Amino acid sequence: MRLLDKIDAGFLPLPEFERAVGALPLVSVDWVLLNPAGQMLLGHRRNAPARDWWFTPGGRVRKNESLGSCLQRVAASELGLQASDVQGARLMGVWDHFYEDSAFSAKVSTHYVNLPHVLRLPHALDINALPSDQHIAWRWQDVHAAAVADDVHPYVRVYAQWVVDAGNL
Repeated sequence: MRLLDKIDAGFLPLPEFERAVGALPLVSVDWVLLNPAGQMLLGHRRNAPARDWWFTPGGRVRKNESLGSCLQRVAASELGLQASDVQGARLMGVWDHFYEDSAFSAKVSTHYVNLPHVLRLPHALDINALPSDQHIAWRWQDVHAAAVADDVHPYVRVYAQWVVDAGNL
């Protein structure tokens, strides 16, 4: 692939992207998925930032990518869901996520402006069939328990409490 093709597809060459992460906030989305039993889908993060924490699936919005397209891309790539599977998702608000590290270095911080979306699924996803490139394991966890679990990232604990407070159970 030519460099211009990568830039046109919403990607910067790695050195430029690393500088951008160190200098600018990134826009991201997270999926707060609930099964019919009121459990929240969590993945054990493989990569920094938030490596080794249980976190919701999500990803960065790419240049020239609409929010709806990003949500569908992330749902497809991280969860194997189709566009029709994620209809009716609700924006939870706009949240800042600050990390001392980044995917590039323990010394380069990351700032995400995050747009989490909550969605109650009509059935639980098979966690054994979910992709493993971003998460080394998956689990369904009761939302009340996720709100206080020590191994759940603090940002996700706040999501879980938001779900409880909003009455989305």
